[in-house]
Amino acid sequence: MPKKKGWYKDAGIDLTVKERQKGIAVVDEVVSGKAQIGVVASHDIIKSRTQGTTVKAIAVQLQKAPHCLISMKNKGIATPDKLKGKKVGIRSEAGEFMVKIVLANQGLKFEDITPVRIGWDNQPLIDGTVDVMQGYMNDEPNALKRLGYDVVYIPAFNYGCDFYGDVYFTTEKLINEKFGLIRNFLDVTFRGWNEAFKNPGDAAQLVVEKYFPKGTAEQQTDSLKVFKHLSTLGEGKKYLGWMEEVYWQKGIDILYNFKQIDKKIPANEVFTMDFLNAVYFGKKQ
Repeated sequence: MPKKKGWYKDAGIDLTVKERQKGIAVVDEVVSGKAQIGVVASHDIIKSRTQGTTVKAIAVQLQKAPHCLISMKNKGIATPDKLKGKKVGIRSEAGEFMVKIVLANQGLKFEDITPVRIGWDNQPLIDGTVDVMQGYMNDEPNALKRLGYDVVYIPAFNYGCDFYGDVYFTTEKLINEKFGLIRNFLDVTFRGWNEAFKNPGDAAQLVVEKYFPKGTAEQQTDSLKVFKHLSTLGEGKKYLGWMEEVYWQKGIDILYNFKQIDKKIPANEVFTMDFLNAVYFGKKQ
């Protein structure tokens, strides 16, 4: 939205939106200087810092990540304690990690389910190959409902898998050298998100026309409604992009407890509030 309206240009930013490419890590693109700012999951930032990079989160898009487990309503699996003995469709390594956390939250183990590797379509759930599948709150539940299926979903953040979603990050080098540029980028970007939330139909049509031609405006509108909900939950509900040290530390603890990282690091190593304070209050804190 802000790119179309010329807001980035007005702020002195020549913005190129680069689509994520298979086999290319977004963190590596930013660390190498091929991109200046990236968007990844919060656990990618934490892992990267423990491995010695100097990336830092500068804001988050979603106060809660949209990971969820989806099932047909007639299966009676509305809470994760019902997962024992069920066939669970898993699409990725990150999805398996999410399932393990949710199971542990209910006193269950990964061995208590039958994991089934599936692709990115919804057919395994439709034809009963799996009882439940990994997905995203803004995607599969709405797609299945539009096809006439009665589904339920279990938000992972309600059951221990509680992370920020879609984290904006850059390197410490850029933080030190281009403070005004990054501040302006975030200011314009969150103005754009507010505009998209106010006019979801216009934003959805733009996304389909410019970036996602295989999608539909209806699908993107539904997705935006979920993004608005997830962007305004918790402590950050007053200010888009907001972050809290205690929440980052919670994510670090989860990753350490599940052996995703081999050491704990202080939360203040993975994020900075300087830019959000500058955007919203005109100062660093």
